[in-house]
Amino acid sequence: MHDDVPRKSQRATRKGRERRDKILEVASEVFRENGFEATSMSQIAALAGGSKGTLYNYFPSKEDLLLAVLLTGAQEFTEQVLTKLDAEGDIRDELQRFLLPMLRKLYSKQTAQLLRIVVSVGGHSDIGKRFMDMLDDQIWDGVQRFFTRHIERGTLRKLDPELMVDHLRCLSEGEIIILMMGAMEPWDEERVQKETEHILNMFLHVYQNDATTLPS
Repeated sequence: MHDDVPRKSQRATRKGRERRDKILEVASEVFRENGFEATSMSQIAALAGGSKGTLYNYFPSKEDLLLAVLLTGAQEFTEQVLTKLDAEGDIRDELQRFLLPMLRKLYSKQTAQLLRIVVSVGGHSDIGKRFMDMLDDQIWDGVQRFFTRHIERGTLRKLDPELMVDHLRCLSEGEIIILMMGAMEPWDEERVQKETEHILNMFLHVYQNDATTLPS
């Protein structure tokens, strides 16, 4: 009988995760379709198949729900790509493996829609700052550690790794405002591949040590 207790607890935990994932999936669709102001917690709860009270148990406010929607993509990216960056591998190959999925996600229609919502609430909410802080903690701090290791190896020049991160971000995010304004179509796979090569060429031209100076 005692064995049933942990099993019940595990089932409840799994059910809770599934319920939360369903809420986030529905919320993402509704936010992107209707915008932040026109979306209500009651609407999301109904479409997710639960009560508003249950929804508030998971997310204390609509702002917290939007932030969770934004962070879900970042967390998935971190788990799939960033955690696998190998500081002992070839730096071009490793950065390419990082940049390709990032640019696919960043320059997608869905991301542009969500970022427009963040901008629309920026005047009366700190959600934009909270999101950027989370990105720094989850993604870009890891890239900085990756650069630091390659500086120690001699692959990269002995420059400030934080500035290297800032430069890579500028190269990667340089056209996102154009996409958000609707002045550019989301990138297809050909464009993602082309831009990844362009960014890698510029970044490594500046920061990679000449092959003749690398330790044998």
